Amino acid sequence: LARKHGLTESLDILDVLAEWHDIGKLNPAWCIDEDQKPPHSALSAYLFLKYSEKEDPRLFYFIFKHHSSLVQVPLNILSIRKNVIGKIKYKIDQKEALNLIFKELRKFKLSIENIKSNVDLVDLFGTFKTADILSAMFEEGSRISKQNIDLEVELVKERFRDYVRNKNLKFDGNKWKIFTEIARTERNILLLAPTGWGKTFAALTIAVSKKPSHIIYVLPTITSIRKMKQSLQKLLSGVRVEENYYFADTEKLKKIEIFEETNIDLDLFISKSFISPVTITTLDQLLLSFLHVGKYFLKRYHFRNSVFIFDEFHLYPINGLYLLLYFFKKFNEEFNYNMKSIFMSATIHPIFRSLINQFINPKEFEFLQEYKKKRRYLYSFEKDDITSDEILKQIIEKSKLGNVLVICNTVEKAIKVYLLLKHNYKVNNILLLHSRYTYHDRRKKEEQLERSSTKSKEFIFISTQVSEVSLDISFDYLFTELAPIPSLIQRFGRVNRYSDFIDNVNVNITYPEEISKTRFYPYDEEEIKFAIGTLSELGYKIKNEFELIEKLKNAPMLVDDAELNEIEKYLKKWENDTKFFFSIDLKDEELNRLLKFREINTALIIPGCFMSDVLEILSSDKKYKSQLVKEYFVPVPIWWLFEKSGYVYKEKNLLFLSSQRFLYSRDIGYFDSEKLKKFVDLIDICVESNNIT
Repeated sequence: LARKHGLTESLDILDVLAEWHDIGKLNPAWCIDEDQKPPHSALSAYLFLKYSEKEDPRLFYFIFKHHSSLVQVPLNILSIRKNVIGKIKYKIDQKEALNLIFKELRKFKLSIENIKSNVDLVDLFGTFKTADILSAMFEEGSRISKQNIDLEVELVKERFRDYVRNKNLKFDGNKWKIFTEIARTERNILLLAPTGWGKTFAALTIAVSKKPSHIIYVLPTITSIRKMKQSLQKLLSGVRVEENYYFADTEKLKKIEIFEETNIDLDLFISKSFISPVTITTLDQLLLSFLHVGKYFLKRYHFRNSVFIFDEFHLYPINGLYLLLYFFKKFNEEFNYNMKSIFMSATIHPIFRSLINQFINPKEFEFLQEYKKKRRYLYSFEKDDITSDEILKQIIEKSKLGNVLVICNTVEKAIKVYLLLKHNYKVNNILLLHSRYTYHDRRKKEEQLERSSTKSKEFIFISTQVSEVSLDISFDYLFTELAPIPSLIQRFGRVNRYSDFIDNVNVNITYPEEISKTRFYPYDEEEIKFAIGTLSELGYKIKNEFELIEKLKNAPMLVDDAELNEIEKYLKKWENDTKFFFSIDLKDEELNRLLKFREINTALIIPGCFMSDVLEILSSDKKYKSQLVKEYFVPVPIWWLFEKSGYVYKEKNLLFLSSQRFLYSRDIGYFDSEKLKKFVDLIDICVESNNIT
């Protein structure tokens, strides 16, 4: 593992760690057959310190911490007595031990001033811990840790040809030549091309040609990870493709039907790391690793000599993109990580281009002129609200001709459209999906979407902004509420994806009646005004899609310079505190505020109606409790937690929300009953415990 990732110096450290890390298990009280074993790490570290000929305080620290995160050990007598010597359950000379350990920790503090050495050493420790974990599962011969991405480009070409043929499309030989030409560049790459141009094919061709240690494919959300995995498995057949995102371990556990302990443990470990040759992930997982959250050392070393594909990066939060670029530059220039990046987008705002050039100065390959050959949509602008009878009747009429996508700007509006169509107009083939479902219910909805979208017509899919990103499904018609130009371009990209030209209107843009009545509308007034002006200026019959793409350059984009300055300050403090060595805690509120992993105004909670189910899991003897419990999580607006009609319970570090106003339904998700008063009697509300495990 070390050599695979370019770690060729100080390999003798691995031998020392292997020899000493478990020596504390020689304690006669430690028995492999006992459930309650005395801790061994502190005893191992003490025995190493007392008897090893190898003098390196960092090795003492690694042995002591080899079952935990790399948190700092305070250099004071009381802390050492409690947190080090107090964990040695074996008779020793405590006064001698205290003296030895205090001196060693003082040396350790001085030994970690060289951050370049710290990064290399921690990465070596990460390879050791990976091997330690695999061997504990009796997986020391595991193929996944040894498998390389060793595909010939011609073989990749044949895989692409077969993949395209199976979709009844034509393989473009000229475009393949472009892919291979781009692959010759040694620099980072910025690839700009329309939806359907073949950016994924191009990126994989480039990545495979570099013979990297790993290919890490980064998506803006988890919406399309499963579908992307299926595609990559076909395109890179023979190379293992895995997922790493917040719910990946929960997803993995659901898929395993034969509960053999070691196999489950191995699969769960894989879902938390980047050990697979190809990993599909999300931006937050990369940043958590770079920022040393938890056991980051099991993940970060996999980034060495890897190729990263950043798909639809224009949808990343600006804070997250800034941090990503900072770490890429830092680890490549100062720590020789040799990471290569491919940033891909169908559209790009000048602010994003400027930010990327500021940090990594990529070679740019732009094919946006291809938009001049395309007019896959024509829009009309409606004055009515999307919930009006006039618009609802149009939706139903269009569904008789093809599949219809409806996108609303708020969850409650999407629910209202769904309930009106379902109950007032008796529409049956209809599906609702937004962000406020438990993970379990959302997955069921996504599976239903895959099945229903294969029908040629009469399917209506109602959603929110979650459908702007990575939804690899083509609809025949779109009804969308007015939104900022970047969002509209994303939404337009969900219709008529596999055609080039159209002469009939297939997109209807409606004007939200509440747009000026609410404080909490998701879009800024300036963005909406620009959208109205742009759409009016272009008229209802654009010549081609390039006309609208060009307008994106002038679209307002809210960038908080003060917030970016705060990130810079935080990073300076972070560098000083961690010394590129120590772990940090995810509970750090400042970190959450700066990164905006999820929307800054949301919190993950569990609906109160599932409280007894969750507590039953937590009190059981099941091994994988945390993964099972995550199925019940729902992101909700944080202000819900402070509303008078609700109660928030904190149990086992989990938040449960019980409220008369905010209700949960398997069908429509979490909703605000005050905004849907007329429909409450039509909703099947979750009022009692239902076992979803």
